Amino acid sequence: MEPKARKTGTAGEEPKFAVGRNIKAQRKSRKLTQEKLAHRAGMHPVEVGRAERGLRDMRVSTVVKLARGLEVPPMELFRGI
Repeated sequence: MEPKARKTGTAGEEPKFAVGRNIKAQRKSRKLTQEKLAHRAGMHPVEVGRAERGLRDMRVSTVVKLARGLEVPPMELFRGI
């Protein structure tokens, strides 16, 4: 069995962890709660939390919703991948 990828931004990190880290950083820089971002993105707060922790692979449409809620270009959420 392969070891899980680290969540610390190291080489070889799974993309879903990097995207989640970027979502969280953008949300915090805008002083938004997960609940507020979820409302702005048309999502449930639990979905936002799972996305930030990299617990799910997101569809492109979900990344776009989050980017719109954060008012950033979607590519900003893929930074560092």
